[in-house]
Amino acid sequence: MNNIRSQKGAAALVASIVIAAGILTIVLSVLFVSLNMRASLFSFVDSIQSFYSAESGVGEALMQLRREPNNFTFNDFTVGGISTVTNFIEISGSCDLPPECQYVPGTGWWGEYFNHSVNHPDMEVDPYPGPTPTPTEHDWFDDIYKTHEQIDASLQFATSMWFPYEGTIWEDQEGFAHDYHFTQHWRAKVTAPADANYGYNLASDDDSWILLDGVVVVNNSGTHAAFTKVGDIFLSAGDSVVELYFAERHSVESGFSFHFDDPTLK
Repeated sequence: MNNIRSQKGAAALVASIVIAAGILTIVLSVLFVSLNMRASLFSFVDSIQSFYSAESGVGEALMQLRREPNNFTFNDFTVGGISTVTNFIEISGSCDLPPECQYVPGTGWWGEYFNHSVNHPDMEVDPYPGPTPTPTEHDWFDDIYKTHEQIDASLQFATSMWFPYEGTIWEDQEGFAHDYHFTQHWRAKVTAPADANYGYNLASDDDSWILLDGVVVVNNSGTHAAFTKVGDIFLSAGDSVVELYFAERHSVESGFSFHFDDPTLK
């Protein structure tokens, strides 16, 4: 009987130890989490304080610039125990203008050239897709497809069998007789001598658009054989930005040509 009691007592002791260990583990876990939360809270408070210090610094700098437009050295100041110090570093060199801003009227059209795969979802589509309002609805002119940029003195290319990538390092016929499936974007600063309607001639196979100061004024889009549009575009006296977009999307033909009727438009 005493032996049985001893065993029961030992079992109870072991159970008590296990329960106590479990409770201790829970207590230590809660303490650890609390300490981590406290550290995270302090870190969060420090981040908020740094943010408001930076914001205050910007505000102070702007106020100083309003008072002293030519003074780019700002006073040091402290916010919430954090000091903000200005430090300017002079680097020699020059900032180059974008290509479309580097040339003067009469030098040509700044062009971006893009080459696509026949596997692009907008190429070799049957039945032929119709027109779309703007060229930027498509991804055809994204930088991932751009091969190069160049200045074209004229945009009067061939309206048949025009394949600008053939003979270049970017040529990829993909099993076709020619390098089809490409797009272009040209822009130029056009100077009009007076407020007037100026005639144009636009031919393309396939899509093309004319934009004036960012607005589509001629839409010749869609996959189609060479089609010519003629008409007038109103230009105000002085400089306007004229842009042209073109897309060759089907392995049958290719062509593009554009010009103003008035040769004085440079």
